[in-house]
Amino acid sequence: MDLSKAYDTIEWDFLEDLLKALCFPSKFINWIMVCPRGTSYYLMMNGRIRCRFKGKKGLRQGDPISPLLFFFITDYLTRLLQHATQDTKFKFYPMCKSLKLVNLCFVDDLVILCKGSIDSARVVQKAFQEFCDTTGLSANKHKSHIYFRGVDEATNHCILAVVNIAEGSFLLKYLGIPLRPTKWKASDCGLNLKKIQLRLHTWASMHLSFAGRAQLIQSILIGIRSYWMSIFLLPQKFISKIDKLCQMFLWGVKENRCKVHLTYWEQVCLPKEYGGIGFREGNKWNKALLAKYVWAVFTKQDCLWVKWVNNVYLRDQDFWSYSFKQGVRWYFKKLARLYTYFVKEKVLEASRSRRFKVRIFYNSFL
Repeated sequence: MDLSKAYDTIEWDFLEDLLKALCFPSKFINWIMVCPRGTSYYLMMNGRIRCRFKGKKGLRQGDPISPLLFFFITDYLTRLLQHATQDTKFKFYPMCKSLKLVNLCFVDDLVILCKGSIDSARVVQKAFQEFCDTTGLSANKHKSHIYFRGVDEATNHCILAVVNIAEGSFLLKYLGIPLRPTKWKASDCGLNLKKIQLRLHTWASMHLSFAGRAQLIQSILIGIRSYWMSIFLLPQKFISKIDKLCQMFLWGVKENRCKVHLTYWEQVCLPKEYGGIGFREGNKWNKALLAKYVWAVFTKQDCLWVKWVNNVYLRDQDFWSYSFKQGVRWYFKKLARLYTYFVKEKVLEASRSRRFKVRIFYNSFL
């Protein structure tokens, strides 16, 4: 669910009442409310300022304090939904029942989870409508969708009528990443490959030195690849394609043929102190990035997703001796199988000050 113009429609009176309810000092609240209530706008027509008027609602985007205030507002929504779960008609989504998880928020994007029943949908809709009436926010119906799993067609239509939101379908894209409930396909990586090829096509007409090409690979191409690698264990075939594109760009192409490679790719990927350029070898870097999730799970970090994994899959079982059971999702299977590549002591050595250092763990592969 997407909140329509989230920062621009927040009621100031509600924000002040919310801060009072959270027991902030009155002097502090007055300081805070001076910021939004001091907002004014100017209209410029034909290059001249014609008039000025005062703002009536909303938070200024770009102001450092605005995200913090918006966090309090989304926390209010969470409290409303949690209170609504006390209704006997509400049923949790089965895999979220142990943690009593109802919603997830990321800035103005919202995920609400519940069992696919009409009564649960009505309880959620009532709580969300109360939130909208109180705060001045509303759902963007064009960007919001509802997804069903294991719900019969009659119930499906009734729920759609209750929430008044269109039904969504997979493949779903979020933050540039394609998401699907089933196992990832090699074709899903095509978007990432196209981004890299588009960059290379743009740079093809530039007369770049070897150092310039190396810098572009390091800062941009490997950065695009690393974003996906920090989320998924990419297919080896896909990683090899990216490495090949980087090699061709680094050494140059003449008449659609790659020029002579002065050294092999593994040597190029070594750190500079070992005679390389400092690129990160794709397969090893992918595993090193995902090792931070393995570290978070077996050290039981204070994160919501770690608590969910321990409650749903591990159930106090040791990660390093975990045996797969029926119903385990494909993503967790991929993640859990990584322990065959890792040494527990090496993973622990890569943690510093309760934080996992990917670079330290990657260097242990070299």
